[in-house]
Amino acid sequence: MKYAVLLLFCLQTSGLLEAQDSLNMTRLSRWDVDSLPLAYTNDLQVSAQYSGCWGLALDGREYAVLGGASHVLFFDITDPAHPDLIGQFAGANTLWREFKSYKNRIYSVSDNAAEGLKIFDMRQAPDTVIQTYGSAEFFSSAHTITLDTVSGRIYLNGTNIAKDGLLVLDVSADPDKPVFVSNIVLAGGYIHDSYVRNDTIYASSGYEGYYVFDYTDPLHPDTLAQLTTVGYNHNSWLNPEGTYAYFTEELPDGRPIHIVDLQNLGSDGLEISGIFLDSFLTGSPIKPIPHNLYIKGNLLFDSQYEDGLLVYDISNPTQPVLIGRYDTHPENAQYNRYRGNWGNYPWLPSGTIISSDMQNGLQLLKLVLPVATTTPESGIDVSVFPNPAAGKLHVQMNGYSGEWVYRLIGNAGTVTLSGRHSGNAKEIILPASLAAGFYLFEIQTNSGQKTIRKIVVR
Repeated sequence: MKYAVLLLFCLQTSGLLEAQDSLNMTRLSRWDVDSLPLAYTNDLQVSAQYSGCWGLALDGREYAVLGGASHVLFFDITDPAHPDLIGQFAGANTLWREFKSYKNRIYSVSDNAAEGLKIFDMRQAPDTVIQTYGSAEFFSSAHTITLDTVSGRIYLNGTNIAKDGLLVLDVSADPDKPVFVSNIVLAGGYIHDSYVRNDTIYASSGYEGYYVFDYTDPLHPDTLAQLTTVGYNHNSWLNPEGTYAYFTEELPDGRPIHIVDLQNLGSDGLEISGIFLDSFLTGSPIKPIPHNLYIKGNLLFDSQYEDGLLVYDISNPTQPVLIGRYDTHPENAQYNRYRGNWGNYPWLPSGTIISSDMQNGLQLLKLVLPVATTTPESGIDVSVFPNPAAGKLHVQMNGYSGEWVYRLIGNAGTVTLSGRHSGNAKEIILPASLAAGFYLFEIQTNSGQKTIRKIVVR
C-alpha cells in the first residue's frame, strides 16, 4: 500500500549563523527550522533536532534526506543555494535516524523507536515522495543501516532482535518488499555500524573492536579477521582499492582516526598502519571526536562533531593530508562531545556535499577547487633501526641535514615520546617505563615532509 506524502512547507531560515572557520570549503546554503521538535537522551546528556543524512541523484536532479527528531525530511537541492523541502514524514521522536539508497529508493531506520524499516520511492520527485513501505515486521529499531547495492542485501546493525550480530534482508527482487534472509549471532557481539564490499562485512563492534566477516553465504558467515581496539569502534569506510580501512572511535573523546592495512587480510590479519586527528580548539578539557567518515575517490570526509566537516587527501593511504574544513557548529567555545556535525554525503555528481549538523540542520557545502591534494613525500629517506627496538632507537635521515621533529605513538593513539633534531644521524633513547608492544614512529621535516615507520618495542 502506498501512502501519498503530505507536503508541509516550513519557513527556511536565512542562515544568520555563519561559520567561523573554513579551509578550501564554502557553504552554499543552510536549512534549519527552530520550531521542529527536539530529541533528548539522558544517557548522553544531549539534545538535537537533526541526525543522519544521505543523498540521491536521479534524472538530472539531486536530492538530500535529513533525519529530524520526529521527521524524515526530503529536499530538492538541484539548486544548492536554495534547498527546497519536498517531503516531510512524521515519525517517533528519536535522536538517531540513518539512511541508505538503492534503486532510487531511500531506506530509513531509527534507534530507540518502534518504526522498523521505512522505504521511500524518489522516482516521482520533486513533485512527490512516496512512502512505499513502513513496518516493524522484521525489527522495530536499528542503530544504523548498511546496504550492498550489488547484491541488494540490507544489513541492519544494532537491532532490537539481533543485538549480537546482523539482521539481513533482501530487496533485490523488489526494492519495496524486503525479504528475510538471516539473523546470525557473530563474534564481537553488538555491531554499531558496518561497511560492505563484495559480500565482506567490516564491522565496528564498539568496545570489542573491528571485525571482518565473509557473508557470501549469509546463513553461514565466516569470521576473517579481528582487531582489538582501545576505544568504542564507531564506523569505517574503505579506500577505492580496498587496501586500507579507516575507522573512528567515538569514546573516549580525543580518539584519532585509525588506518587499517587490509593487504594481508587472508594471511596475517589486520594491522594498524597509522592514526591522525586534527584539533581546532585549544585549552578545552574535552577533546575532538571524529564521528562518521566516508570516502569518495582519494578524499576522506570526516564529520567531526563541533569541528564541522573535515576533508583529507588520502592519495597516500597512510599519510592523510587535511585539505578542507568547514565549521558547521561555530557557536562552541570548547568541546562538549555530542553536538555539531553528525554525518555527510559527498558523492553527488555536481560536487555538492550534503552534511548534517545536530543543532544547525542541513548544510550544503562545496570544496573550493583547485586545492593541493598530494602529500609532500618525495625527498625523505629515513632508516629506523633496530626493529624490534630495546633501549635505543637509531634514526638515519639519509640526504637530509635540516631540522626535523618526531613522535612515538602507541596503539592507543597517545604520544609517548616526542622531540626535535637537526642533522643526519640521531639516536633516540626510549624511556625505561615504555611498555612493550607496537608503536608508530612519525617524522616530519621543516618543509612539511612526513613519514611513519612501524616499530616493535621489546
